[in-house]
Amino acid sequence: MTQSPGAARADTETEMTAHHIIFARHAQAAPEAWGGLDRNRPLTERGQLDAEHLAHAIAALDIALAGTHLWHSTATRTSQTAASIAACLPSSRVVLGLDALYDLDLYGMLELIRETPGSVRTLIIVGHNPVIAEICRHLASDAIDGPIARELMKGFEPATAAMFAVASDWAGLSPNTATLGAVLPPG
Repeated sequence: MTQSPGAARADTETEMTAHHIIFARHAQAAPEAWGGLDRNRPLTERGQLDAEHLAHAIAALDIALAGTHLWHSTATRTSQTAASIAACLPSSRVVLGLDALYDLDLYGMLELIRETPGSVRTLIIVGHNPVIAEICRHLASDAIDGPIARELMKGFEPATAAMFAVASDWAGLSPNTATLGAVLPPG
């Protein structure tokens, strides 16, 4: 895990930051079977282990996770990855499968997030590339020269996540209000 020094300050971080958002790419999935549907691809054994590692890494972040909203695509591999993450979150979490997360583009994803209720302090989205990598790179574009951003630019492999602090309400989410706090690489 690559985490910035400022991301570890629990009390001051909560006061200064309105929200946190974590974008996670699903863990490694089995290849598409002949005649099968992409949406039905399950995690491989390695993917399940990576999903569990990612879940523990998210739970170890120094951010408030009570009442977290966990949204995921309804594809099998994202549902399985989200289930591993949910198991490591407080029981007050809200888990929601959204069909739209399967094929949203960058602007559709931003629009969806900007409609999030203000009462949601931490949002985790488990989805697919290319949009998960694109939104992370978009939001980190103001800090592209920093060491954490360089980690993000290396690639966004399965079971990778990026955490941003958002210093605005959800409607104001942009590169100007989002600060990349951590990149969580696969296990």
